[in-house]
Order: sequence, then C-alpha cells, then structure tokens
Amino acid sequence: MSEQSDRGAGGSPQLGSLLTVVGWIAVGAVSLAIGLAVLDTVVVLPFSREVAVGLGLALGGGVGGVARLFRPGALAESPDQTMTVDVDTDASETPTPEPADLFAGHPDPVLYYAAEGHGPVVRAVNTAFGETFDVPTDRLEGTPLPEALLVTGEETVDAEAVTAGGLDRIVDCETTVGTARFRLRTVANGETGYLLYTPQN
Repeated sequence: MSEQSDRGAGGSPQLGSLLTVVGWIAVGAVSLAIGLAVLDTVVVLPFSREVAVGLGLALGGGVGGVARLFRPGALAESPDQTMTVDVDTDASETPTPEPADLFAGHPDPVLYYAAEGHGPVVRAVNTAFGETFDVPTDRLEGTPLPEALLVTGEETVDAEAVTAGGLDRIVDCETTVGTARFRLRTVANGETGYLLYTPQN
C-alpha cells in the first residue's frame, strides 16, 4: 500500500496505520480461505469445507498481520511526534528600566531595582543619581538594595518598605554638597520598581 493510504483519508498517521493493518489481515484471511477451499476440491481434507474456510479466515488473518509487520520499511522509526517547547529567553534576561531614554534623562536621581532570589537588588541608576550622590553608576548594578538607599539621619528606610510599594517619605541623604533632603517615592510594578529622589528646597 502507498504512503498516502498509510496516513488515511483524514491525514492521521494513527488512523492510516490501523486501516493498513486491517487491510493486511483481511487479505491474508481471504487468501488462505480461498486456498483451503480450492485445496478441498483437489484432495480430501479431514474436515468439512465450512471448517476449512473458517480455518483459512482465522489463520490467514494472523499471517496477514505478521506479514504487515515484516514488510520492507515497516520497522523503520516512526516520525517523531514529540512536542517542542520554545523557551522564552527574554524571561531569563536581566530586567532593564523602560523607557530607557526617559529613565536616563530624568533630572532627579532615580534607582531601578528588581527582586532576586535573595532579595531586591539594584539593576540600574540614572546619571543624575551618580552625580548627586557621587557614586559610580556602572558599579551599582547587582548591589543589594539596602546598601544603595543612601538615607542618613534618624529617618530610615528598609528594603521591605521600598518593595512593598507606595513609599512616600522625606529623608536626608549625603550628597556631593553635603546633607540634603529628598522626597523618596516608589513606583513599583510587581517584581521591579523605581525609587525616585526628588530634591526638597
């Protein structure tokens, strides 16, 4: 039988294979039944013609099924029908602030953080943050958030308060020109967020 018939009318490989096996069994059964019936006319068999036809159908069906299994190409590997899952590589990338140009060009200090397995860490700070607090912006990435808050004086802020969202406090911070007051606010979005330092004159 052709490959097209193996696939079946609906294009299903399983249905096509089943129909092919049934076809081989039917061909074997009919062939052996006819052979025994013809043989019964030539020689005297030790059983009736009806028994001969029945034996032919039963034995022929088995022979047909076995012949189907051992035909050329039947033992070849079937097409791989496993499902391939594409892994979203973006999910494993380091979060970055968006939009990046608005973040970098903001006139006030802004810190961008992201939650990690061991707690929130700094993922980026803008230029104003580095200039105001005299810290190297490129070296802050990966720093635990509590170490980068730069809050001094009696008013303290912990990482839990920041990541909880809704933070809005007036705090003192050490800057390049001495101690200055800032309005500290968070804008959180699930696992990531922004910490805004707005100068208070």
